[in-house]
Parts: sequence; C-alpha cells; structure tokens
Amino acid sequence: MLGDFSNTYSISGLTAQVSLDSLKGFVHNIEGLRHGGDNYDALEERAFSIEQFFRSLELSVRSQRVPFHGKSFRNIIADEGEPLDENGMILIGAHYDAAQGSPGADDNASGVAVMLETARIMSRIHLKKHVRFVAFTLEEPQPPSIHFLIGSRHFAEQAKKAGDKYQAVLILESVGYSRSEKGSQIIPSFIRINAPDTGNFLGVVANRASESTMKAFQSASTENVPELLVVTYKAPFSGYLMPEMRFSDHSPFWDCGYPALMLTDTAMFRNPYYHTEYDRVATLDFNFMSNVAKAVISFVAKHAAGLQ
Repeated sequence: MLGDFSNTYSISGLTAQVSLDSLKGFVHNIEGLRHGGDNYDALEERAFSIEQFFRSLELSVRSQRVPFHGKSFRNIIADEGEPLDENGMILIGAHYDAAQGSPGADDNASGVAVMLETARIMSRIHLKKHVRFVAFTLEEPQPPSIHFLIGSRHFAEQAKKAGDKYQAVLILESVGYSRSEKGSQIIPSFIRINAPDTGNFLGVVANRASESTMKAFQSASTENVPELLVVTYKAPFSGYLMPEMRFSDHSPFWDCGYPALMLTDTAMFRNPYYHTEYDRVATLDFNFMSNVAKAVISFVAKHAAGLQ
C-alpha cells in the first residue's frame, strides 16, 4: 500500500483525484477486438494488463480459471483492505471482453476504466472493510452457443459454494456514453420509471434484495457528486420479466442471493454504436465517466473507509 492517509482525506479529497488522463489511458489499453471466441490471444493480453496494473498497486492479485469450450479463460481478482468480517466485503466488478466484431470502448472498456481508477485511488488509503475488484471474462455471447455471463456466473456460483459474503456488489456496465440532446434516451415502454429523454444520467438497477444498496449508492452520489444525475430502478422478479434487465454480470449475483447493482449508461437504449465496429474511444464522454468514478469512490469510501 502507499500509506495510511485515512485521517487526512475526505470523500471530496478522494474524488478530486479522479484523473481524466488515467481514464483515457485505461480505455485505450482495453479497447480493441477481444471477443473470447474470435480473439483469444488479445483477450489474454487484456487480462495480463489488468493483472499487472493491480499488482502495481500492491494489491493481492490472483486469477480464477474459467473453462469454456476447451479453453481456459480468466477472471482477475484483486483484494485490499482489512480481513473479511461477518458483514461481508464490497465487490466492484466489470467485464473486460467485448462483443464479436466490436472494439468495445463503451462496452466495456469504460466500466473497466472506472473500476481501475477506483482501485488506484482507494489503494492510497487504509480501508476498514475488505474490498474486492474483479475483471470478469466472457460476459458477451459466445457463438455458436447461446451462453453469456460465463465468467461472472462461474465466480458467483463458486462464491456461494465457498460461503463468501458480499455486503454490496457494484457491476460497472457501459458507463461512458452520454448525450444531452432531447430524444437521445430511449425509455422502454415495459419499464415504469420517471426518467428524462436525454441520455445524460447514470442508471442504477437493483432487485428487491439490493434495494437498500441502491438507496445507499444514490445517497452517496447525490451528496458527493451532485452534478451526476442518478436514475434508479428496482427490477421486479429480479428482471425475469424483462430480459434486458439481466444482460450483465449483476444477474448471476442476484441468482445467488447477493445484493448487486448494475451501474449503466443504459447501453442499447442510448448508445447507437452498441455492439458495433463503431464503439470507439472517440465516442465516449470522459467527464461523464469521471463523475461515475467519483460516485463509485464516494460509495466505497463511505462504506469501506468510514469517511464522511
């Protein structure tokens, strides 16, 4: 660790350290074709890069092997903070693979970038609670099979089997695309929610078990990052009536009984480049992404470092 600055840093002091250059650098490093089936070597290069960055922060880092179709993929896990306690740890996660044929800047280099920036800043203080960062593999569909969420499902099921406890799970899913024009946001008719038709808010999706976590995240964001509009939604029946609410790595945690949130720019409901060859770094809004990082850091700082 870089030292214990918990007595000198406030939450605002931490969020002020969020670096646009760092976020841009992370996205540039992750962006590019890296589909598990088509670009195995490139995906492994990203795994190695994420692993080395976590090690540079002097975190405890390990790989979790994820077997699929005769190949071995990897979830990258990094831990910091105090030993586990009976209340469980906080997990910050994002998937590092991309859809077939897409360079995946928003989906999901943006989520990985916010996770890595959170880890970089939180490594500077003494955490009173155990925090785990996980880069998940194989979130995207793997043709010709119909399988997806493979890495996170393997992780969540193994965690449940081992009796691991998580107080909160935050999954960062496409958090880099923002638009201020009216009509730039689609609100599906099946979702009853009061949300603007401008695509400049962060969506936070919970199920019943994670509703209190959603409220705590919204509170931390509103208090410390007022410039970020947060729109929350509790998916009934854990999203089984609306498949779009389950299209990310939070849903395996829901299925295993963990309180998980999806943090998202709403992906296909806002970003016209979603899952295309045009999902590139030039389309991202790094000021928006910076505010998302600040909101995540605010939540973690308050609940894992005891800062107010």
